[in-house]
Amino acid sequence: MWDSVLRHVPSTAVFLAALLGAGCTTVPQQEFKSYTEAFAEVKSTTEQLLVEYDAARQAEDAYKQAKTAAEKAAEEAKKGTKQAPALLPPFPPSVTLTLATESRRPPDPVGARRQALEVVADFNTALVSLAEGKKPEQVKSSIDSLTGGLSNVAKLAGTSLPIPFAGEISTLLSTVITKLDEARNRQQFVAALKEAEPIIRGILRLFAEDAQDIYQIRAGQATRAWTSHQDAVIKLVKQMRDIAKECDRPTVDQAKKLDALEKEVRALLDRAGLKDNSEKLPTTDGAHQQFDELALSQLQQTLVQAQGEADKYEAVIKAQTALLALVVSYGRMLAQTDATLIAVRKALDNPADIREQATELIGFVFTVKRDWEALNAARRAAA
Repeated sequence: MWDSVLRHVPSTAVFLAALLGAGCTTVPQQEFKSYTEAFAEVKSTTEQLLVEYDAARQAEDAYKQAKTAAEKAAEEAKKGTKQAPALLPPFPPSVTLTLATESRRPPDPVGARRQALEVVADFNTALVSLAEGKKPEQVKSSIDSLTGGLSNVAKLAGTSLPIPFAGEISTLLSTVITKLDEARNRQQFVAALKEAEPIIRGILRLFAEDAQDIYQIRAGQATRAWTSHQDAVIKLVKQMRDIAKECDRPTVDQAKKLDALEKEVRALLDRAGLKDNSEKLPTTDGAHQQFDELALSQLQQTLVQAQGEADKYEAVIKAQTALLALVVSYGRMLAQTDATLIAVRKALDNPADIREQATELIGFVFTVKRDWEALNAARRAAA
């Protein structure tokens, strides 16, 4: 797994290597200000991603539970053993609170990821402190924060809800925490951070994988939704054809209205992804029902219902397409983060203005934010 991680995650190693060879070379603090601000935006965006990840998982879990319950009820009905469901109140009659620490709910996967994100932030803070040439006692506070975060990650490695990679590097976690605790000077700090590099890479790669998982989960949910709306369109158009079959041939004026309705039905079916459907609204000589204004009204009302389902179909597709754009732009933001880290590394060897790189990173963050808003707008429309 780690071969895959090392291939895909931004190379912090070059940054650390520059620190190792840079001695006391420092970059002016102003040069790091824009980088620090850019990373803060990346962190904020990733926090939003975790919220989306949590919502997607909860929705999928709820669907699976409902599906299981429905299948069980169907099985009981088939066996003839179905019992009347017990009436449950909409809320519990009482609640019990306790302050005992052992009763606290263990962190779920999203909570574990949030803690891991803080480790990445502490790691970056420690790097910047060293790059700015701060004294060991000044660097120690940020190192202590990193040590505490890594200790939390180490605890998660033994829980039933671990960060996926934590169990594989539990020994490395222990080694890094020890070295960070024992570090007293710049050289020891840098050496300890170098040891922590695979952990940081694993965390960053996890966020990329989470983005992929979010899209896949939401794609399954969207597929269930759009197929449901498509089926509804098919059902309603069939109702229109059934109404037309029961009617005698229309008059010339009525035929014009029927033709207009037929064109709307064709456009409706195209919108709902049913372009291969060529059947028309039929009328039959000798039918028992006259094609009158009442029949025309029934057709029009059914068409309106079908158009509403087509609207919902399109809204679901639009929302999922917006999510795809968001996930792709998030991936591009991670790639730009990689480029910014390289710029920081070069600045350590040859002090230069890295604010341009940081500005580009902010541009990618802005794209992600814009795509978030487009997704929210599409979801509001779908609702």
